[in-house]
Amino acid sequence: MKDWQVLGDQVRSRIEAADKGTAVAFAAATAERLMRLDPHRRPFTQSLRPLLDLVWRAASGDQTAFKPIAVALGEYYIGEYCHNDGQDGPDDADDDPAAAVLYAAECYFHMMPGFAALVVSRAIDAADYRVQLASETHDGEEDIDFEAEAEAAMATEARQQLADLDALVPYAAQLSHARFGLPIYEQERLLAELRGIS
Repeated sequence: MKDWQVLGDQVRSRIEAADKGTAVAFAAATAERLMRLDPHRRPFTQSLRPLLDLVWRAASGDQTAFKPIAVALGEYYIGEYCHNDGQDGPDDADDDPAAAVLYAAECYFHMMPGFAALVVSRAIDAADYRVQLASETHDGEEDIDFEAEAEAAMATEARQQLADLDALVPYAAQLSHARFGLPIYEQERLLAELRGIS
């Protein structure tokens, strides 16, 4: 196995062992990074910014975010971007940042860390994709091993994910209770601190 695969497996194992609230916060932090690094800024992906903000609020103990998250997911499921048309349908929801936001919302809504593991895969794929884009615009003046660059980028992303999980450890007790609501003053402080991780 390559370094990025071993590291990715470590991230997934830690997510499976973490409490559900930590998985939601991790998924939000990773999706936030993908939104920030998004090379395309597709309209559908950008339209998911309010949903990601809701996931952040929910991760911080704001119970009022539950219903808007449910509505946003429902609108996605009945909308044009959720389809079974394969290559013939719109691929916007398959954009790594968009998929990461949707998985983060699903992670909160269902309280299933498996959705956070899907965010892990999307972030590693996105790191590889960004190197692919760079290789397409490479002028050829420098000899660059883009395969090695892609592997390094994927390993770097997995290491960042491990660092994010480490950064969430001090918040585990709060995050484990966030689904049931936290006092407003605690929500605001936690939200600010969690967003600082991403």
